[in-house]
Amino acid sequence: MKNQERRKKIMEILRNSNGPVTGDQLAKDLNVSRQVIVLDMALLRSAGTAIVSTRRGYQINGRSLTMDFECRYKAMDTDSARDEMNIVVDNGGMIVSITLVPDFCGPIQAFLNLKNRRDVNQYLENFRKYNIPLIATLSQGVHTLSVAADSQEELEAIRDGLAEGGFLVEETDGEKK
Repeated sequence: MKNQERRKKIMEILRNSNGPVTGDQLAKDLNVSRQVIVLDMALLRSAGTAIVSTRRGYQINGRSLTMDFECRYKAMDTDSARDEMNIVVDNGGMIVSITLVPDFCGPIQAFLNLKNRRDVNQYLENFRKYNIPLIATLSQGVHTLSVAADSQEELEAIRDGLAEGGFLVEETDGEKK
């Protein structure tokens, strides 16, 4: 199977699946290595395909619009994170990833793909369960949420909700407040 054929087959498998498909399963189905699947996913994404990685595998993101929001937690605890994330999912958004830039290194990005309150609660439960701090503590709570939504109205409602909740980092004359 040629490269283009394999990538078309990957897209077909993802479109027809009822949930995420693991890289190992794709590799097995297409008789290639896991590394080939990772490369194919990178190439498909760079071509504009909305493929997201989840803890359970790859899937196509059906939401067509994305926006990044620069935010800051009000307090460095899971309650503050939960409040912020619930604003996003309650307004129809999916939190694709969180990116932070600590002073000591380049950007750190975690793919989350949180679609609802249950996903948010499961994600945040791990911090409590393993007694670990939020990753945004590495950047004094400042982080960027990459959010996907079905409409511009949803993205605007998310932005308004984050601003009203005091999470949005505002810029004034090039300086962040």
